[in-house]
Amino acid sequence: MTAPLLLGVDIGTQGSKGVVADVRGRVLAQHFCEHPVLHPRPGWAEHDVEQTWWGDFVRISRALLAQPGIEPQAIAAICVSGLYPNMAPTDGDGQPLRNAILYSDNRAVEEIEYVNQRYGLQLTSEEITPKLLWFMRHEPELFAKTHMFFNAHSYVVYRLTGRYTIDYIAAGLVGAIYVTSRAEWREDICQELGIPLDILPTPCPPAQVVGEVTRAAAEQTGLVQGTPVLAGSGDVYFSLLAAGVTGPGDVTIYYGTAGLTTHCHSTLESLAREPYPVDEGYCFSYSAYMLTSGELVRWFRDQFGVCETEVAKWLDKSAYQLLDEEASRIQPGCDGLILLPYFLGQRSPVFDPLAKGVFFGLSMSHTRAHLYRAILESYGYGIRHGLEETSRSQDVEVRRLIATGGGARSPLWRQIVSDIVGVSQDYVARADAPLGDAYLAGYGVGLFPGFETLRQEWLEVTSVTQPRMDVHPQYQPFYEIYKDLHRALRDQFSALDRALS
Repeated sequence: MTAPLLLGVDIGTQGSKGVVADVRGRVLAQHFCEHPVLHPRPGWAEHDVEQTWWGDFVRISRALLAQPGIEPQAIAAICVSGLYPNMAPTDGDGQPLRNAILYSDNRAVEEIEYVNQRYGLQLTSEEITPKLLWFMRHEPELFAKTHMFFNAHSYVVYRLTGRYTIDYIAAGLVGAIYVTSRAEWREDICQELGIPLDILPTPCPPAQVVGEVTRAAAEQTGLVQGTPVLAGSGDVYFSLLAAGVTGPGDVTIYYGTAGLTTHCHSTLESLAREPYPVDEGYCFSYSAYMLTSGELVRWFRDQFGVCETEVAKWLDKSAYQLLDEEASRIQPGCDGLILLPYFLGQRSPVFDPLAKGVFFGLSMSHTRAHLYRAILESYGYGIRHGLEETSRSQDVEVRRLIATGGGARSPLWRQIVSDIVGVSQDYVARADAPLGDAYLAGYGVGLFPGFETLRQEWLEVTSVTQPRMDVHPQYQPFYEIYKDLHRALRDQFSALDRALS
C-alpha cells in the first residue's frame, strides 16, 4: 500500500507555493510561482481570479505531481490557504465577473465610514462588507449578475469540488453581517444593506472535508477524482500553524507581502474545528499591520535591482541576497534616511487608508543601498510602534516572538528588526503556510489525532536572532522621527488624495 502524502497550497499576494509532504513532515516536493498584483488606480489592489488564483493552483499541482516519486493516487487529502479577506464576485457557474478586490485595497473609504457609523463598528479597509457595498454602488450591472463571492482559497476549493463555502476564520473578517460565535449570517443587517442572502456562502470549520476533487478538476490539475478537499482558511492561520504557535502568548512577526505582528486569542486546534466564541472581536489581532512590507522589497528589486536580478542568474544566490549584502554595509539608521512604508495606506497601529509612502531625509550622500535598507528598517520601526501601543492599551501577554514568512529568510532583515525592537526572534525555517496546509489536510482526514505531532515531529526552531543592545540605542532618534512623520503629514495625505480623485 502506498504511504499517504499530503498536498498543501497557499495562494499568496505576490506568489503561490505548494508542497507535498509525508506524514512525518518531510517535504518531498515543492513549487513556487510569482504573479502580479494589479493597481489600476492609486490605493487599489486586485488579482485576476482565473489566471492567478485558479491558474496558480493548476500550475503548482501539475508541477508537484511531475516530480519523481509523487504519485497522484498517494495524495490522501488537499488543503488550500490564501490571502484574505478579498471580494471576488462570480456568476452562478463560478465565472469571475471582475478582478478580485484584495484585502489591501482602499477604495471603499466612504462605505467603511457608513457601516461604522450606522452599526457602531470599527471596520477598516480590510473587511469584505464595505467592498461589497462599493461593488453594489459603483458596478450595479455586474452586481446584478453576482451569485457568489470568494476569497482566494475558497475559490480554489470551489473549482476543485463545486462546493461554495467559507471557513469560520475568514467569515469573521467579512464584517458587520456575520455572528462569529454562532457561525451565522445577520439576516437583519443584510436586508438593511441590500445584500441578498442567497449569495452568502455556507460557513464551516477550516478542518472540515467539504468535498472531493471532481472529474473536471482532476483533468485540469492531474489530481485523482475523489481526493478529499478541506475548507482551508486564510494564510495567517496556516503561517501560525507552521511556525509552531500553540495559542495566546506566542506572537508572530510575519515577513510577508504585508507585514504583520499577529496575536492569537485562542488555540489553533480549537479554531480548526469550532467558531471563535466571541462576537465582538477577532481570533487574531495585529499590533502592527503594514500592507506593503514584503511588496516594497519586491518593488525595489523590480524597479532598481535589475543588475542584481541578472547577476543572481549566474550565482547560487537570489537578487534579494545581493541587495542584502549591499544594505549590510550601511550604518544603522541609514544615515538619517527614514521611510514611511505606506504605499497602500496603513492599518495598524495607525489606521489611515489615504496615507502614502514617503522617503524622508534624502541627501546627496545617500545611495541605492540606503533606499533598500530604509525599507528593511521601516518594518522594524512599524513593529516596535505596534508592540508599544498594544502594551499600553491592552493586557496582552507576549511569551515569545516567532519570525515567519518568506522575508524572514533574510538574516539581515531579522537582525535589523531585533535591533530596533530590542527583542529576540525564534526563526522556524519551514514556517510557510503550505506546510501548515499539508498538516491540516492530514488532521482533517484523521491521520493525526491532534496538533502535538506537528510541534513534536514536523517543526523545529532553526535559529534565534538576538538583539544587539549596543546597536539598539542608535535607532532611537530615527524611531521617534518615524512616529512623528505620520502626524505631521496626515492632512497632506488627505489633500493629495483629493487632488488625485
